[in-house]
Amino acid sequence: MSRPRLGLALGGGGIRGMAHIGLIEQLDKHGIRADMVAGTSIGACMAALYACNYKGSFMASFMQNVNLKLILPLSPSLGGLVNGKNYAEFVRLLTKGRNIEDCPIPLRIVATDLEESRMEVFADGPIWRAVHASSAVPGVFTPVKYRGKVYVDGCLVDNCPCQVLREMGADIVVAVDLDSLKYNHSSVKRNNLIDVLQHSINVMGRKNNSVEQADIVLQPMNTNIYSMDLSKANYALECGRKEAAERIDEILALLAK
Repeated sequence: MSRPRLGLALGGGGIRGMAHIGLIEQLDKHGIRADMVAGTSIGACMAALYACNYKGSFMASFMQNVNLKLILPLSPSLGGLVNGKNYAEFVRLLTKGRNIEDCPIPLRIVATDLEESRMEVFADGPIWRAVHASSAVPGVFTPVKYRGKVYVDGCLVDNCPCQVLREMGADIVVAVDLDSLKYNHSSVKRNNLIDVLQHSINVMGRKNNSVEQADIVLQPMNTNIYSMDLSKANYALECGRKEAAERIDEILALLAK
C-alpha cells in the first residue's frame, strides 16, 4: 500500500523562513519527498525551491553563504522600502525561469489581490513572478503588478496555506508556522515606524491563516525576531532544525498509517 499523500504548508515570516529548511532536511534524511507544497511570502520562495527538487542540505548551504543584503537592498520609494527586483531575479535564477505547472512536485503560491481584496492562488505561470507577488509585504515591498492586477503579500489572506493543500488532495498536511512562538516570552519594541510596521505584519500573519487544517504544526521560533532582521538568518535555521528533529517521529508515524 502507498503512503498517504503528504502536503507541506510553508508560512510567511521574512528571515524566519530559514526555519523551513529544517523540516525539508529532516524529510530528506528519511527519504521522504512531499507530494505537494504550498507557500506564502518567504514560504512561497522555499516552497518553489522544494518543488524544483532542491534538497534541504543544498538550500541550507546556499542560503548561509549568499549575501542577503544584495538580494534585499533598501530602495525607499512611495511604494515601500524594497522594490523587490533583486529578490525576484534571485528566485528566477534559482528556479531557472521554470513555470509553476512544470515543477516535479505540485506547487501553489498564495498572494493577495489588492484591488479585489481576495486571495489569489497561483497554479501556473512563471514561478518568480508568483513568488514576487506573494512576498510584497505592505509598506516594505513595492506592490507587484502582474497579469493586469496589483498584488501584495499573501499574509493578508492565508499566511500558512493548509487549506490550499487540502483542496489539492493532501491526506496529511504538515505546516511550519513562523508567527506563533513556541514559548510565550517575547518582548516587542515599538521604538520607530519600522518596528511598528513589522509587528503589525506579524499580527496579520497570526490572524490570517488556515493552520488549523494541518495535522501537525511546527512552531520553530522561540523568540520574536523581525522579518527583515537579516542578521538572524542562522538563528532561524537552527530553530527550524531543532523543531523538525523533535517532531519528525510524529510525521513518520502519520505517514505510516
